[in-house]
Amino acid sequence: MVAAIYVRALSAVSLKPNPNGLPGMPTAERLVNGFAAFVILACLLGALFGVAQWAIGSRSHQVGQASAGKQKIGIAIAGVFLVGALAAIINFALDAGETVRK
Repeated sequence: MVAAIYVRALSAVSLKPNPNGLPGMPTAERLVNGFAAFVILACLLGALFGVAQWAIGSRSHQVGQASAGKQKIGIAIAGVFLVGALAAIINFALDAGETVRK
């Protein structure tokens, strides 16, 4: 009996994200967008360090340092890609989650 009431109460729950539901949402969006810009700049800085490490490592015949520089560049590029694609990935997951029915 109690379990049936509990299941019925859970089936009545719904969630509809509303960007205008709370005060300060435009400020929060600007904060997130600003943080994304900082992350992109950090990735650029990391890529520049990687280029320098790659160049110095290859000129001084230090294969390990050159390889680490290449790796830094790849990680920075992947980071920028993820920052750019993250909104689409989140929206895809949200849309997929909203299609789940009871």
